[in-house]
Amino acid sequence: MQVLLADLGATNSRIAMTGPDGRPAGMRKWHGDDMPDLEAVIARYLDETGARPTAGVLAVAAPVAGDDVAMTNRSWRFSGHDLAKRFGWRTVRLINDFEAVALSLPHLRADDTRPLGGGTADPEGPRVVFGPGTGLGVAALMPAARGGSAVPTEGGHVSFGPASADEEPVFARLRESLGYVSSEAILSGPGLARLHRALHGSATETLGPADITAFAHTGDAACVATVKLFVRLFGRFAGDLALLFRATGGVYAGGGVARRIDEFLDAPEFRTAFEAHPPYEGLLREIPTSLITLDEPGLVGCAALARSLAHTPA
Repeated sequence: MQVLLADLGATNSRIAMTGPDGRPAGMRKWHGDDMPDLEAVIARYLDETGARPTAGVLAVAAPVAGDDVAMTNRSWRFSGHDLAKRFGWRTVRLINDFEAVALSLPHLRADDTRPLGGGTADPEGPRVVFGPGTGLGVAALMPAARGGSAVPTEGGHVSFGPASADEEPVFARLRESLGYVSSEAILSGPGLARLHRALHGSATETLGPADITAFAHTGDAACVATVKLFVRLFGRFAGDLALLFRATGGVYAGGGVARRIDEFLDAPEFRTAFEAHPPYEGLLREIPTSLITLDEPGLVGCAALARSLAHTPA
């Protein structure tokens, strides 16, 4: 059975088909603003590739509770029923985008990830994946038969605050502008820009997240300071997730922002902040952290789920 796979983020839409090896094949990517709605994206993919899927598995950057979906950081709304009717599919599965990334973890190849610090994974332990993009996605993969059971969350919206004296004035400025400070408000692409303004004051030049990471790689002092603080907070949040799920199978960072600051994640600040959760430093020291280097892990997770559709009665 041919299945269309989609990873629909707030910024980009990735579409592919299940390949002969069960992994995504023929992937194409569109910027979200280039298309008016999801049906237009799928129709263009089918027209350009000549693919004729009979089912779809779609990972969406939004909470998924039922057949109707409204994307969190994009104006698109759609339902699985309407998509199936429009394209003649016999079934459609809608899942959260980071649920799909969690489902990908058992199927990632050796060169799809790289370690960030030490630790040794328990192959039977829970795993957690999180990643900053336009928002902040969080999901877990709990041990179970057939590769595990994915748990989508809204962990990007938990509250976040300072843990050291030098962070206090930064968070004070964030509270002045935002009121409620969530993890996503800082640990995301837009959050990186907010953090830069809060760290350096309102008089600083307004820079976007791509500018900040690019200038940081050239050694710009202000941008380096912003990215280093971001990495510290990123590591602390990763440690929080490891404790919440007792993720002895490992903690995985994904998303475009994480890949753009990979050199900074290799520095000691990330693991130091990850482990600095007394009295559980010893537990966290043993938990490995990794960066997902693959651009489309969500599609790999969709493909893993698609394999089960072949055994679903029509």
